[in-house]
This record gives sequence, C-alpha cells and structure tokens, in this order.
Amino acid sequence: MARGQAQYLRIFDGGATYLRAQNFWVNSSVIRAGNVWSWLPFDFDGYVEGSSGDEGGVSITLPATALVMEELTTALREARLVEVSTYEFDVLDDGADVGPVGGDLIASFVGELVGAGGGFESITLELGSSLSPIGAQVPPRTFSTRLVGVPCRL
Repeated sequence: MARGQAQYLRIFDGGATYLRAQNFWVNSSVIRAGNVWSWLPFDFDGYVEGSSGDEGGVSITLPATALVMEELTTALREARLVEVSTYEFDVLDDGADVGPVGGDLIASFVGELVGAGGGFESITLELGSSLSPIGAQVPPRTFSTRLVGVPCRL
C-alpha cells in the first residue's frame, strides 16, 4: 500500500466559491465532491494543534501569477475565507493517477484571509480567525465595501 497526501485550497464566502486548487496532480484538474479542482503548486505550512485557544494562524505560499494576484486582492478587500483540507489516499488504487479515489480527511483549516505579502515569484497568505480569543466581546471585523457599501470620500 502506497499512501499519498493531497491538499485542497478553497477561497470562498457565504454564497460562492471563487478559487479551487489542489497541489498533488501536476498540470491536471481533478474532480472531488462534484467540483473541479485545478492544479496550483501551493505550499501549506501545516496544522498546529494546541489547547491554549490562541486562534493561531497559518500561512500558505502560492505562485504570484496574474490569476492568483487578482483573486487574492479581491479576497483581502472582501474579507473572504480560505479553507485548506488534507486527504490521504492509496496511490496504487485504479484511477489514483488522475484524481482522488476515496481518501480519508486528515485535517482541515478554515480561516479568514488577514494578510498577504511576497515578491515577484511568490506570495504568502496569512490566515487567521476574525474572532477575538479573549472575552465575550464582539469579534473584531474589517469593514469592507461588502459590509458597509462604498464609503464617502472627502
């Protein structure tokens, strides 16, 4: 039995998904759960589990292509969510060379896109929680044009 791990990246908000990508099947699109996932060579720094409740964030590094830059600019402005899921599967199963056949969900992370930075070749996304980790206050939010409309300019 030969095991492989594929990661799936999704940028979405409450009503729509704007980007679906996977990083295992090179130069191929695969279908998982009835959706098409395009190949994008991204690097996810991993999941961290802890009991402190600090709502620690994670980071993802993506190539700085025109499509990625356009989507991330909009995602930052609109405070969209990013989900990364890791599935493990048997690469020797029939059809595993063209897409996932079954597979077990190992871990999943959903966070708000809170920052991005990089250079000409790659961009690193910072994912975190918009919820405050302390107290019973209203969670901090970044006001976006989607929430408050177009602000007036003086």
